[in-house]
Amino acid sequence: MSSNQAVNNAYLTVEQCSRARLARDPRFDGLFFILVKSTGVFCRPICRVRLPQEKNVEYSFSAVDAIQRGYRPCLRCRPDSAPMSFAWLGVETSVKRACSLLVEYPCQSIEEISQRLGISARYLTKLFAEYLQVSPKQYRLYHQLLSAKRLLHQTQFTIEEIAQSVGFSGARQLQVHTKSKFNLTPKQIRQSNRQSISDSASKQIEMFLPYRPPYEWEALRDFLELRAIAGNEKITSNSVAKILSINDRAVPIMLIHKPDNSGFTLKFSTEHLSLLSSIYQAVHIMLDLHAAPLVIEQALKNSGLPSNDIMPGVRIPGVANRFEAACRAVLGQQVSIKAAITHLNRLHEHLSKDGAFPTALDVSQSSLPFLKMPERRKQALRDVASLLHNNPDASIDEWLEIKGIGSWTCEYVKMRTHASTDVYLATDLVIKQQVESLRTQGIQLDAPRSAPWQSYLTFTIWNRA
Repeated sequence: MSSNQAVNNAYLTVEQCSRARLARDPRFDGLFFILVKSTGVFCRPICRVRLPQEKNVEYSFSAVDAIQRGYRPCLRCRPDSAPMSFAWLGVETSVKRACSLLVEYPCQSIEEISQRLGISARYLTKLFAEYLQVSPKQYRLYHQLLSAKRLLHQTQFTIEEIAQSVGFSGARQLQVHTKSKFNLTPKQIRQSNRQSISDSASKQIEMFLPYRPPYEWEALRDFLELRAIAGNEKITSNSVAKILSINDRAVPIMLIHKPDNSGFTLKFSTEHLSLLSSIYQAVHIMLDLHAAPLVIEQALKNSGLPSNDIMPGVRIPGVANRFEAACRAVLGQQVSIKAAITHLNRLHEHLSKDGAFPTALDVSQSSLPFLKMPERRKQALRDVASLLHNNPDASIDEWLEIKGIGSWTCEYVKMRTHASTDVYLATDLVIKQQVESLRTQGIQLDAPRSAPWQSYLTFTIWNRA
């Protein structure tokens, strides 16, 4: 990569990466990787090995790209454990969605993934070549290998179990690919870090999920606690418990904040190991673990927001289930937060069968007599439920065709599900009140100047109220 080329397509130059590497700054962890030419290894900016000379390194914006270029992950700093950066790169929306689907559904063919996106496999391949310089098949393979490497380091499951949990047919296939890409067998990867392996007798999987500091945990925690669904979520001072709905299965998870280590411990039952990819996707959305706080903070300053209103490390409290996010949005239209959560809890109480959020089918078939609200809003909720039951991958913008669903609802869902990082809810009553409050203080907010991070501006202004 030349010295004037941006590492992540928009934000970091080679000079900036070099300074962050020399400082071992944890805030840049996962934003770029160091490719060491002399050893063929790629590392995180926080790696504690002896720093190589600048002439012997180059930089990459993703672990996938590093592997594609022939480098293998460092066994000491473990790039597979770095916070991911893909979610905030400035790439085409279809590519972002495809990347999520490729990871979430490792057993579906490229053709099936393309059909879910409403495009041809040939066009999807063209998009990947243009934006990521890698084919969809290779992208999935590299993520499978990085997931398998993480499990080899952090669990004592058999190599066969790990191989199948990440989408390989068996241990033999995993061994072929790790040997080809990493020049190591699964057994060698596991032996390189024996001390971090969990107790094999445990009925729970415990894994560590990092983020880039700082992390504004209190604001995210308080937001979730105020809007928690009884019987589905429990929020404490340092943890989030949630029953996810994945492939029609109720999956209880526990997330414990570890601020001293800049991350969360994820716990879930071994019986759900096969759902690991989907659980990972859900948790990263819930806790906004992809966020790049340095970039976001600068964007908020660009908007003109006063410095004392900016929360370093602000995160968007996410909702992994799009249908749950839709229900939260529809039930929250034109009512107070307290009233919206009352409706949401009643919906869950009457229609949940196993603690997981009610299914779109169940809601679409219910007359919703327990919800004390206008019939037209109930019908809008049923119509959204019917749409998502029949077409779970329907674009959020398609919801606008439903009577009673407006732009605020769709934009709110995009923000809470992290379908977009650039949502500014200008018509929201609280936002309008706070913008006017700032104006009376002589502060003119310029929201577009915070793009593409306007979602964080929206959440920050909400928190200001």
